[in-house]
Amino acid sequence: MRYDRLWYQAIIERTFYMYKLLLSSLFVFTLLVGCNQAPPEPEIPQPITVEFQVQPEPVKAGEITTIQVFVKQGEEWVDDAQEVEFEIWKDGQEKHDMVQAQYQGDGLYSFQERFHEPGTYYVMYHVTARDMHEMKAMEVVVTGEEKPEQQAQQQAEDHHHDHGVNIHFIGDKEAKANQPQTFLAHIQKDGTPLDGAVVRFEYWQVNDSKHIYADAMEQKPGEYAAEVILPISGEYRVVTHVEKEELHEHKENSLLLN
Repeated sequence: MRYDRLWYQAIIERTFYMYKLLLSSLFVFTLLVGCNQAPPEPEIPQPITVEFQVQPEPVKAGEITTIQVFVKQGEEWVDDAQEVEFEIWKDGQEKHDMVQAQYQGDGLYSFQERFHEPGTYYVMYHVTARDMHEMKAMEVVVTGEEKPEQQAQQQAEDHHHDHGVNIHFIGDKEAKANQPQTFLAHIQKDGTPLDGAVVRFEYWQVNDSKHIYADAMEQKPGEYAAEVILPISGEYRVVTHVEKEELHEHKENSLLLN
């Protein structure tokens, strides 16, 4: 009987030992598998796409024209764009007008414009959405009869071309005084991103003679950024200076800091 008890006890102890050994092996195996697993690759977001339209066509001088873009990311309409603006100028003119678009639903952003004179215009859309930016200049031909005085004015303005350079400045509208913020400029020449340029931001508060300069770094082709600190609230002027070889361009913008 005593021998049987000892034999039974030895069987139990051996079984318990094998059980602990199995658990230890499983634990080590789990650790090894976890360590050898490669971290998941970050998911690359799909780019945003922009479709430009004008309605009605043909565009006629003196009549209301709707200018609009449809913005998508993959198959999804973009309804949360941070900024959609249209930059408009007539061929040969230096003056560019910036217009903020309104969201209409289903990825549609639009505004209405009345072209008072016939001729060739350019409308550049600037779409900032989901940490991406798209911009492109589109040609819009406005039909109608041109008056003699308009022809003379157009000939005079043809001598003041902007060399096909477009500068779009973006300031942080949510920034606060005495806190870092980013000045951003998207620059194109003849419809393509201008890379390798020397870009500098010159800024000052209205009614203040002190001008401050900040050198921008190129983030990607045609996109330049600099971190600045505006000391107090108020209205500022920001001039974006662009230089590359024989090219020297600049553009002034207003910025209101709350």
